[in-house]
Amino acid sequence: MRDALGSERTMIARRHVFHIGGYDPILPDTQLERFRRSLSSFEKTWSVSAKASGVLDATDVSASWRAETSGPNWKTETTYEMLRWDDLILQDHTRSMLSRLGAAFVTLGDWLVTGTLFRFFYASWKYAGFFLFSYLWIAGFAASGAAVGYGLTWLLGMHGAAAWIAGAIIAAAVFTALLHHYGWRKPINHVFDDWIFSRQYVHGQRPKMTARVDEFARIIVARAQKADVDEIVIVGHCLGAALVMEAVARALALDPDLTQHGPTICVMTVSATIPKFALHPAGKSVRAATRLVADTPAIRWTEYHARDDVISFYRFDPVTLKRRSRDRDEGRPNIRRVQMHAMMGMEQFKRYRFSFMRIHYQMVMGNQCRAPYDYCMVICGPLPFDEITAGEGGLKRFGADGALLDMPLSKITSSQSQAEASVNAA
Repeated sequence: MRDALGSERTMIARRHVFHIGGYDPILPDTQLERFRRSLSSFEKTWSVSAKASGVLDATDVSASWRAETSGPNWKTETTYEMLRWDDLILQDHTRSMLSRLGAAFVTLGDWLVTGTLFRFFYASWKYAGFFLFSYLWIAGFAASGAAVGYGLTWLLGMHGAAAWIAGAIIAAAVFTALLHHYGWRKPINHVFDDWIFSRQYVHGQRPKMTARVDEFARIIVARAQKADVDEIVIVGHCLGAALVMEAVARALALDPDLTQHGPTICVMTVSATIPKFALHPAGKSVRAATRLVADTPAIRWTEYHARDDVISFYRFDPVTLKRRSRDRDEGRPNIRRVQMHAMMGMEQFKRYRFSFMRIHYQMVMGNQCRAPYDYCMVICGPLPFDEITAGEGGLKRFGADGALLDMPLSKITSSQSQAEASVNAA
């Protein structure tokens, strides 16, 4: 396959994908099952073959497995490695209700006093609403408790101090019952834990997380130095995008020649919340790491935005921290806007439109329709990162039968033989 200048392009025979997720304690078996479901959608949508092995290696820090995907004239092997911090999230979930509420309101005070919440409104009013989500539930529970408590005392004809004391006790009981019942269902407790973590992390109060990101950096460096793949793609979803920035920055500090070992180093941030930290006055570390990645042109970086994903910063530049009115093909990062209904199909989109978490996770799931952005095509397809993340993605590059179009026979043979050799060697 040749570009406009007649030069031959390279297909990806072997790729290593690192995935750093957001504040969600997903275990390897669950992530592998999600991955397999996505591959199933990928097969149907693009008329390709795709399969994933079982977990090959799992530690407290990472878990990996292999996937093989192919079309009539291409084959690609992908090693998918999730960089884990689910154990640290689960530790947060064990805190008591009283401790959680106290820390959550300390976070609210911090975000108000520092002006971070107001910056959220400037950057994305939808995301600011997501921040206030759990606090509004708490306000609703408190109002319900007060209404029940003092309503009952009025109906019972109680007056004076006794009425106030009885009303307060009933209100507290109703509030507690509502929070216990709905806390994990809505999920109020989980979102509170997310924001508590964010405040602590931005202030440097999570040493275990800092150490874990250091481990992520060492794993990335080791894989790059091994130089046994064509491309390394580092995916950051939601809060994980900020962790990717820090992990890559630390990897560059460990190995200034990170991009010179052979594999192309690529970063893809989706449904990203880098500004969640960068907009806080104490977020110097994240701002510096993001700037370093942006200032390292040898690292490819594309960020995808979706208007319907409220748990992200739509049309907001994670480096300049300014709003954008359109996609950006030049600059750091390349910013692409995607349409959820184009990825999911209108019927499924309507079904999940107000299921905000489901929409949020669509960015790291298989598409039901061919679209410019397809997570599986980026991480498992044969096209190099720069090509598959360009304007129209794979829409005009793959035929109805899953074949890669305009690809010379010599390159097909080379690509397939490399993949087959790697499988045999494994």
